[in-house]
Parts: sequence; C-alpha cells; structure tokens
Amino acid sequence: MREIEIKIKIKDRKTFETLVKKFEEKLSKPIEQRDVIYSYGGDLSIMKSITPGSIVIRIRREGKVARFALKQQLSHRLDKTEYETEIKDPDALHASLLIMGYKPVVEVAKTRRKGMFGQDEICFDDVKSLGYFFEIERLSDDDADVIAVTDDLYEKIKSLGLDRGDEEKRGYDIQMYAKLYSK
Repeated sequence: MREIEIKIKIKDRKTFETLVKKFEEKLSKPIEQRDVIYSYGGDLSIMKSITPGSIVIRIRREGKVARFALKQQLSHRLDKTEYETEIKDPDALHASLLIMGYKPVVEVAKTRRKGMFGQDEICFDDVKSLGYFFEIERLSDDDADVIAVTDDLYEKIKSLGLDRGDEEKRGYDIQMYAKLYSK
C-alpha cells in the first residue's frame, strides 16, 4: 500500500479547536501516542536527508496497544510504503532492535483525534514541542497517480479554509530532530 499524506501546520490553538469542532461527531476521543524512531547504529543522518528508498522504523505506544512500523520513502517526504503490525511486547522488540544495531534517535509525543473525511483519514494532532497540525491521508495502490491523489487532497484542504502554503512536508520525527539537533 502507498500512503499519500498532506500535513498542514495550524498556527494557533483557536483555529485548531474550531476545526476539531467542525468534525467533532466523526472524531475519536483524544488518543495519547508516543513514537520512538530508530535508525541503524543511531545514525542521525537519516533524519537529515530522507530520500526515496530511505527506511525508517518506529515503535508507537498508544495506551496498552503498541505497533511496529517500517516506512520506505517513495517520491517525496510524505509519500511512502508502510508496513505496520501490532506487537504484544514492545519492550522485547526494543531490546531486539538494540541487539540488531538499531538505536532510538527521536521521540515524538502527541495527542491525536482521528476520523474520516469521505474516503480519507484525517488527524488533528497536538504535538508536544511542535504545535498543532491537520493531516489528511489516502491509502492507495502502489501504482497510484500521486499527483492526481495529492490534487484531490489539496481540494479537500481548501474546502476547510486551510492554506496549501501552510503545508509541512516533514514528518514529526524530522521536525523534532531539527528542533533538538539543529542548534
């Protein structure tokens, strides 16, 4: 599957809350998520220059549920192949990754509310240390026309009064890396 996503930075809490209210009946209750991103050998260069073919792995904890994800970049930063599975023992997987040479490089904590907007998943994220974001993503076949899908997603964003100029092309992990290590 190909995940095609657009992320919009929302500048203030009031705008964020107004948008959440618009979808209130269709959204989940707030979900606390903690993501740990790993790279081989703790190599931080993966966070500086994610290019097509780059692989990022993650353990996400969400309450009592944990998931492992492997993402491989395709045409641009928010267009990737993703494989995700639930794991029973995230601490055992963490220890296994360390033995295999992977090390945690970035953590991201957020409160997420998610729902559907037509066929597309939407998320409203309050990301610790980064701010407020709206995401819209479509899962497509591997050979999907990325430009056509992206154009359709931009139209949905526009219908909500959001501006394409506020698009954030970096994932939260890359933004957090930049905040922590680019001083």
